[in-house]
Amino acid sequence: MKKYIYGALALMILPYASCEDWMDTEQQGAIAMENFYSNEDEALQGIYAIYDKLQADDLNMFYYKNNLADDAQGGGGSPSDNAMGRELDEFRFGSSNSILSGVFSHYYQVIYCCNLYLKNFPAETATPNEKQWRGEALALRAQSYLELVTLWGPVPLVIEPLEAGNYNQPVTSEEEIYAQIEADLTEAISVLPVKSAYSAKDKGRVSKGTAQAWLGKAQLYEASPGFLNKTAKYADAANNLKAVISSGEYSLIPDFRQVCRVSSEFGPESVFEVSYTGDKTAHYEACHLVAYCGPRSPWFSNAGTSGLSISGWGFCNPNNSGLFELYRDEGDLIRMEGTVLDEEYFEKFYGVPNCLHAADGSIPFGCDGLIRMKYGAFLSETVDPSDEGWHCIGGTNYRITRYADVLLMAAEAILQSGGNVSEALSYVNQVRSRVNLPALTNLTLDDIKKERRMELAFEFVRYQDLLRWGDAATVLANQGKKVSLGTFENGVEQFLTPDNAGFKSYNRYLPYPETELTVNNLITQHEGY
Repeated sequence: MKKYIYGALALMILPYASCEDWMDTEQQGAIAMENFYSNEDEALQGIYAIYDKLQADDLNMFYYKNNLADDAQGGGGSPSDNAMGRELDEFRFGSSNSILSGVFSHYYQVIYCCNLYLKNFPAETATPNEKQWRGEALALRAQSYLELVTLWGPVPLVIEPLEAGNYNQPVTSEEEIYAQIEADLTEAISVLPVKSAYSAKDKGRVSKGTAQAWLGKAQLYEASPGFLNKTAKYADAANNLKAVISSGEYSLIPDFRQVCRVSSEFGPESVFEVSYTGDKTAHYEACHLVAYCGPRSPWFSNAGTSGLSISGWGFCNPNNSGLFELYRDEGDLIRMEGTVLDEEYFEKFYGVPNCLHAADGSIPFGCDGLIRMKYGAFLSETVDPSDEGWHCIGGTNYRITRYADVLLMAAEAILQSGGNVSEALSYVNQVRSRVNLPALTNLTLDDIKKERRMELAFEFVRYQDLLRWGDAATVLANQGKKVSLGTFENGVEQFLTPDNAGFKSYNRYLPYPETELTVNNLITQHEGY
């Protein structure tokens, strides 16, 4: 389901008023919102509008959770380049960080579109199709609130379109938000079809398995000590995640190195992904990882046989936080090749020595000599690899939930609920078997933490994992305190040492954006910001 082009702009029409007669002329070619949502065709456009919003702000969505985690750092061309991304990596951000304000607004834009649909097509009067689409809207609203509550904590819970004069809303407790998430997903599960029931053109839509996976994830989060610590929820999470596994709708693809490549989009491992296109005629429907997040030129001037672009800006570089060494020390060369390489292994795999060092010995700013291969800047996945005007725009989908993630979440929920350890082991060992690692014979939470890091790096889950386990303060304590300048003096690498870098206790919650506080006096900023 490559990005929809919708007629849903009708939803955004704003009324104008004036004493002049000419200003009262009816606008041609537009439908007033009160006259929209009158039939199934318009109902479907309303659902497409939600998916459209999911694709918006693709760079911020990629940056913010990857930079907050120990997977990646800000990068760029200099200390003044990509300032907002560096603030995230170094935990020096405040309420004015434009990336955070962008993603906060993004989630509420999705929620607004969901609320419009749900108000206009109530379950009591909806047709069978409209009930299914309600399930999609409910699941996508729940997913947005799960992101908001786990990162910002108490936020306004809005479940219907707000009217003029009622826009300012107070924050709602985390417990109430989780309750709404569970209610939305439970209803969605009851009306959504399984993945295989969708036709090829609808393969990117939310399915029953998506909603079950997200419900299990929400309950796992609720149970975790860093969030609500409602340990009874572990058993509920295990049951919902096991329902996805037992459905037979999903399986691991054979080659881990393809899990985030175009070749595996909407494949058997896909539980849900946000869709982009590599079609030049619809390039506004594409994403921009290749240009912004490819290895920095001109240092990276020879990609060898890797297929990577040599004209990237070097944002969101891999952090020197032990991830690469973890793959190496565990003998996990398959996931290493599909995730992150140092220069030595890049030469082994793709034939280019010292690929990030310029002739003068320098390396790019904010680069620790590592290259991200997952969501890599692959020219074959761009709009037009042969045209420099277009090869910076790509069509690679963002994987929001993969089946491997479901297996590992299920194993964790089973283990933490005191369930069948052999069953949990079997799920973890399926993930390990794909990359030719030996089966584990015993299972601890530390084993699962390690497996999740190796399997899901750069896939938007690591930061929330650290928060919910209560590990963020320890793992991220020194993050961003030494940023490579890329230069050497007498053979010694030079570093920038930002003041006040590293995770602080108040970073448990992200700050409410300044743009929200300015217009809503019912929200009080979290302490510390």
